[in-house]
Amino acid sequence: MKHRLPIKLISVALAASALSVALATACGDSQSAQQLPESSTADVLPPTVTPTPPVSEFAPVGQPEPFMIDDLELVGLDGWFNSDPLSVDELLDSGRVVLLDFWTYTCVNCVRTFPYLSAWHETYREYGLTVIGVHSPEFEFEKLPLNVQRAIERYGISYPVALDGGKETWERYGNRFWPSKYLIGASGEVVFRHFGEGGYDETESVIRTELEAAGNDLSGVARSNVAEPRRSEGAHTVTRELYGGYSNSYLSDGLYAGQDVYYDAPDVEIEYSDDGTRRHGQFYLDGAWTNSANSVVTAIRSGSESAYFAFDFFATSVNAVLGNAIVGQNGGEEAVHEVVVELDGRPLLPEEAGVDIEWDLDGSSVLRVRETRLYQIVELPRFGKHELKLATNSEGLAIYTVTFGIFEFGP
Repeated sequence: MKHRLPIKLISVALAASALSVALATACGDSQSAQQLPESSTADVLPPTVTPTPPVSEFAPVGQPEPFMIDDLELVGLDGWFNSDPLSVDELLDSGRVVLLDFWTYTCVNCVRTFPYLSAWHETYREYGLTVIGVHSPEFEFEKLPLNVQRAIERYGISYPVALDGGKETWERYGNRFWPSKYLIGASGEVVFRHFGEGGYDETESVIRTELEAAGNDLSGVARSNVAEPRRSEGAHTVTRELYGGYSNSYLSDGLYAGQDVYYDAPDVEIEYSDDGTRRHGQFYLDGAWTNSANSVVTAIRSGSESAYFAFDFFATSVNAVLGNAIVGQNGGEEAVHEVVVELDGRPLLPEEAGVDIEWDLDGSSVLRVRETRLYQIVELPRFGKHELKLATNSEGLAIYTVTFGIFEFGP
């Protein structure tokens, strides 16, 4: 049968009073998606660089507005992982409750939600809950099934995942953010939506309520025991996501590149010279780079040349989407880019390093980029302001985005 809306919103994702202090909890693209605003970016950047987001952008973390869709079924899919193809209508007809999670594997905000989704899957699948991850890509390379399969294995995802390569299901649901969760009760109504990270206790409470309403006895089933993330002490702000490509830097809320020459023309090779100027929320280049639509790419012609990508940041963790522009969008198996990472002009210490950092014999902290994905670079023991430099003598290293976190542990 067809399950139609209007959607009945039983609960909302976060209290509206939290809006003024909410840090970035979602990834967004420049077309159908938006990024939730950072709490304090405007405090440290001139308004002409990053205008204060319009008030409407705060709506998703408060009271979502009701919306209408004709059909809750997933459409336009390119394949399934961890499951045979599933039908939302058939699941609902059999009395199950369905939790849809829109995600993409380069979104660090999505990565932070995986432990909770996995816990709900393990705890409640025998009691009527079906968790479905709807992978709706931001970048072209994220449309490739092999790359998605690698991400599923890397993060230990065991619940069903649908590949929404053309974002048809994303568009059907009118979605705008990664991650986004839609809980569909056995009645066929979307009873709860949540955009971005957080709200895990509330989400689980609504899941339990809907499962019990569908006739499942949870009296002997304990809640999942994944702890809520703890914000690092003193984390009063966080650096906004940095985009390497001009498709975002040319927008009114962009200007991610700190050097004017970047904006002279798109898709051109430029020899940059970094004079040491730093403005928070922008990156600075040195050496030969090409600005492409979705990334900035090293244009080094010999191993004796070098280039770097540098920026100041406020955070406890730094993550970057890096890849190989030379071999195309196949994960970069044919080449390995070595990237020397320096924090405040020195190598990372073991207690400061993300899980993807290695060390050479000379003590250098190094990233080895073998495929296009999210790399966890920095994980500091405490919040602070620092400079990070990513240097390489390799041609074709693509830097797509850099994201930041303010939690005590994790990316």
